[in-house]
Amino acid sequence: YESDDDSYEVLDLTEYARRHHWWNRVFGHSSGPMVEKYSVATQIVMGGVSGWCAGFLFQKVGKLAATAVGGGFLLL
Repeated sequence: YESDDDSYEVLDLTEYARRHHWWNRVFGHSSGPMVEKYSVATQIVMGGVSGWCAGFLFQKVGKLAATAVGGGFLLL
């Protein structure tokens, strides 16, 4: 069953990247997946550090937001 309303065009990104040379200039030839660039240990350390930093940041922002909302209720 095919309908004109339900037809979609499939875009193959690998073919698109091969046909457009600016892609290589922007991202370089070594812009493959992270798995190919770094070892497993490096990926685990990078993930752990970035996760810790995100948790610390959200903790501080969450406390500030809770204080602002609570202070707003007290002022009301």
